[in-house]
Amino acid sequence: MTVWPAHPRRRAVGFFLALLVSVVAVGRRARSAFRQTRDVPLSPLVASTRVGSDYLQRNDVTTSVQLSGEMDDMAAFARPDFDPDEVHPEVRRFYERTADYDMAYRVHWHRGFRVGAALAARLTSRIEQLNLPGPWQSSGGPLTSELVAIDPDEDHRDGARAWIRTDGTGTAVFVAIYASHVRDGIRYVNIAVPLPWSNLSTVLHVRTLDGSVGDEDGEGTGIELTTRSETGDEGLYLRTPLGPVALPMEQRFRVAPKGDGIHAEHAMWVFGRRFLTIEYDADR
Repeated sequence: MTVWPAHPRRRAVGFFLALLVSVVAVGRRARSAFRQTRDVPLSPLVASTRVGSDYLQRNDVTTSVQLSGEMDDMAAFARPDFDPDEVHPEVRRFYERTADYDMAYRVHWHRGFRVGAALAARLTSRIEQLNLPGPWQSSGGPLTSELVAIDPDEDHRDGARAWIRTDGTGTAVFVAIYASHVRDGIRYVNIAVPLPWSNLSTVLHVRTLDGSVGDEDGEGTGIELTTRSETGDEGLYLRTPLGPVALPMEQRFRVAPKGDGIHAEHAMWVFGRRFLTIEYDADR
């Protein structure tokens, strides 16, 4: 287990306490945000002061069953306006056989957010969560993936599983708990990122994407997972000890075929301003 110097650890704890208090205070003034979140099934899983690649073992929330994909079968997301059989086979295979792929990523912090990103990078590297390089660091390199089933007694969402991504040193970059839920005939992707005493949860609407993004031959259909639609539950939420808060943030994943793999773009906005873009390439 990592042992931190006393002062940085106290600063990290203080930062997250201040963040939680601030967000909850804002959220409680916005009663509509609480009305929006109260019925959305969010993961109960949180962390203490550190997340890290051994989060599951330290918190005893896993069945230890190794899984192949971010989802078992994309067919579960079928609906009249989304046909999984129209999705390019390589894109569908990536979601159902995620562990078969080697991944690399590149990070771009947008202008106006780079100083904040540099400060945040010092904290995220210590807690080993959302551990992205800062704006003046070299971009991210290869990632190793592990997918493990979560005990349903610990997380009630459908098919909950952890996707742990680590860098070449074994340090956690992302630790996320993937699942899904259904509302009014629509199945949503439902992701939780454990944080100290809280989690950042994302509910995404799934729809098709034309083959122009990252598809070298222009054929086939990709997929888009987004909070930027208005079908019901989609959004970003901070689950806190005092209740969930709907955040003024949006994100979108676009995934398209590229050779024997996929190319993905992950974009995030806050108060309508784009602050982060991450590009992934994954090859079998």
